[in-house]
Amino acid sequence: MARVTSIVKIIYWGLRRMVSMIEITDTLSKMQSQERSFSILRALGGHPSRTLTEIATDVELPKPTVLRFLRSLEGGSWVTRTPGGGYALGPAILGLAGQYLSSDAVIVAATGPMMRLRDALGETATLSRASGASRTCVQEFPSTQSLRLVLGIGETGPLHAGASGLVVLAHMPAVRRAQILADAPARLTDRTITSPDALESECERIRVQGWSFTHGQRTIGAAAMAVPIEDPAAEWGVSALGVYGPETRCRSVADEQRWLDALTQCAAEIKAVIGAT
Repeated sequence: MARVTSIVKIIYWGLRRMVSMIEITDTLSKMQSQERSFSILRALGGHPSRTLTEIATDVELPKPTVLRFLRSLEGGSWVTRTPGGGYALGPAILGLAGQYLSSDAVIVAATGPMMRLRDALGETATLSRASGASRTCVQEFPSTQSLRLVLGIGETGPLHAGASGLVVLAHMPAVRRAQILADAPARLTDRTITSPDALESECERIRVQGWSFTHGQRTIGAAAMAVPIEDPAAEWGVSALGVYGPETRCRSVADEQRWLDALTQCAAEIKAVIGAT
């Protein structure tokens, strides 16, 4: 009888373990599906329409797999078909984006000042936050000039190239920054800084002077300047307020000072609005 009881116990705990393994596998599968859905949505961001092949290439998944996810996302209005047969973000995304933008205190406070910054300089005004090992544009007011440069809300970029990314990189904890810099930063143009030591020195310079200014580090022909602003909703408590435009319109020291003065004024206005709420 005792032997039977022991066998029953072994079977019982074996079944419990199998159930646990199944539950873990099911959870991991769901997480993987969610991540694939998010990667597809990210691939569609910033594009009026993309083909199945373009999306599959971006997310590095087989086209049949991507098509299955697209059909599921389309059913929830997260994705919509375009007249040319491609895919674009659907109206459900707009609803979420609107809720995010309207519920974020810093983004709401920055709206008026950023529009005035854009109008004062005639260049695109941006607000970016850290997102893992990259930075994400969470608010933008594009330049109204015919020749302009824009990022697009939701656009992600590297931390080691470009003024906004460098500002965020400079103000994160040293341990986290060392981890990111150890991962072989990619050279995007001939002006991109890729040496960890050189990037650490650049971050120190940014912290001391309080701003970052870059020419063609990420995009050839582009100029960008950014300053840090306190942001409780951002990782590490700092986001980057930036200006982005063709470098032909910001070549002289006087141009740089004009950008810096306008950015400093905008940052002060945002801080004042936040403090008054």
